[in-house]
Amino acid sequence: MEKTDRMNKSEIVDVNGTKIFIENGEVKTVLSEQIQKSGYMDVEESRRITLEAVRMIYKINGWL
Repeated sequence: MEKTDRMNKSEIVDVNGTKIFIENGEVKTVLSEQIQKSGYMDVEESRRITLEAVRMIYKINGWL
C-alpha cells in the first residue's frame, strides 16, 4: 500500500463526541459541542483525544 493511499483514507474516531479524522494527509480534530460551548475539557478527555490523534499520525506515517 502506498503512503498516499494511506493518507487519503478517512477514518473517523469518536471520543465523547469529539471527532478525530484524517483529511488530505493531516489529522484534524473537531471538538464536541459541549467543549465548544463551555471552553472546558477535563484532563482525562484531553488525554484520550491526544492519544487518538497521535495514533492517527502513526497510521499516516506507516509506523503502526
